Amino acid sequence: MTAGEGPGAPVEAASDDNLPPYFLPRLAKGAMINFSGALVRMVLAFAYTLLLARMLQVDELGQFFLMFTVVQILSSAALLGLDYGVVRFVALFLGEGKIDLARRSLFAGLRIVLPAACLLAAVFSVFSADIAHRFMSDSPAAVTALRIFALTFPFWVAAGLANAATQGMHQMRYQVYSRDIGEQAGRVVFTAAVLALGMGLVGVVWANLASIIIAASLSLSFALLKFPRSHKPAKASQWPTRRMLAYSLPLAFSNIMVMILIWVDLLLLGLLGSASDAGLYGVALKVIAASSVMLTAFSTMFMPVISDLCNRGRMNELMGLYKTVNRWIFTCSYPIFLILTIFAASILSFFGSQFKAGGGALVLLAISLLINSSLSSAGLLVLMSGWSRLEVFNITISLIVDVAACFLLIPGHGILGAAIANVAAAACLNLLRTAEVWFLMKMHAYDRKYLKPLFAGAAGAALVLISSRFVPEGGRLVSIILAAGLVAAYLLILLLLGLSEQDTAVLRLIKKRILGAEAA
Repeated sequence: MTAGEGPGAPVEAASDDNLPPYFLPRLAKGAMINFSGALVRMVLAFAYTLLLARMLQVDELGQFFLMFTVVQILSSAALLGLDYGVVRFVALFLGEGKIDLARRSLFAGLRIVLPAACLLAAVFSVFSADIAHRFMSDSPAAVTALRIFALTFPFWVAAGLANAATQGMHQMRYQVYSRDIGEQAGRVVFTAAVLALGMGLVGVVWANLASIIIAASLSLSFALLKFPRSHKPAKASQWPTRRMLAYSLPLAFSNIMVMILIWVDLLLLGLLGSASDAGLYGVALKVIAASSVMLTAFSTMFMPVISDLCNRGRMNELMGLYKTVNRWIFTCSYPIFLILTIFAASILSFFGSQFKAGGGALVLLAISLLINSSLSSAGLLVLMSGWSRLEVFNITISLIVDVAACFLLIPGHGILGAAIANVAAAACLNLLRTAEVWFLMKMHAYDRKYLKPLFAGAAGAALVLISSRFVPEGGRLVSIILAAGLVAAYLLILLLLGLSEQDTAVLRLIKKRILGAEAA
């Protein structure tokens, strides 16, 4: 690292036009793989939520969402932040040519989190009746389901670390195969089977256990098979366990806080409202989660590259990458936001007419999605450049805002109050991160190039709204046609406005890959 470089050093003015050419093939390949996986995940998640909404009662659906939320939060706790640690240290060690240490990073993480997950599963099983009493109206089926869900903890953490290892290797496809296809497809198939057999809520939980076992098996297999072979095994004293724990343990608290921040609105609806409220709001949340395809795709790809560039002190290149990726996320997410806001009621009607009551909440949650897509790359920069303790502060402040708003608004406004709290927390979190990236690293992601997608989206939305006045009412089919027209208009206007040199280069590489040609 040369003088004046590093995570805290000022960065010379840079733009995404200065992005080094050797990153384009990596970004094009990673973007295509992650987007494909995220798209599959979105379709399967939508199908799964649709299946549950059609086959379960609204209060049963709410109970499932609540218990799944609790399990996700506790599984995140059992990871002890080591999923981020594995991504970071695998990427660092491979970048330095220390192959065996990169491999040991995964094993070191598994040695810690698997016993922790088993212990947590036992404790969770003991307290499952108390959890059901507080959130699920003492439902006997919920108690049984929670105890079955406890069995998933070791498999969740194993899959999480294995996916983190392949992510650190810049091998994005294997997470797609295991998490986005294996787990999601298994969940849909197994759930459809148990519901057809009349097994109800408990059967749905058994189906979830089977799907996560499949995902964990695939993830571990891919991680172990794809690590490069080393002829210089690391000594036991060189294992990165202490370094990983020093980096990751502050993130253990942060991970829990992040999961609570994502789902606290739903949990407090179960506590302050009813399971039916949780069912209505949970469907809206699932639609938003399924719609976050670009955010998930680019975030997964971006994390190990940030770590590698920071480690090498190549901060100008990192700034160019930051600008490019953030703009791509926003450009791809903006039409999704427009569709969610314009067609909210029609989208929710797919799940049943009773879910249209959540249309206002879906519009507000779409605003949160837009905030995240516009600003969240700053969070990855804070996290992967070593400012993990600062991220704990960000999450804590945002969670306080969210919980306070929920307690103030849910009793009087129900699911709308929960959605408003979600927007407030998203704005707080992402503004804090963006400010920190500017003050600590002198980087920002914004320039005049954002005006193109903004104008294209506004024009496309205007055309659709005007066209809808001349189209007879036709329910969901008309909404689908109009939504497709909005996307087509958006893309056409973007092309007419012109693409940047970097965008054109990446699209050319993606086209070559689709056609089976070798990327330049």
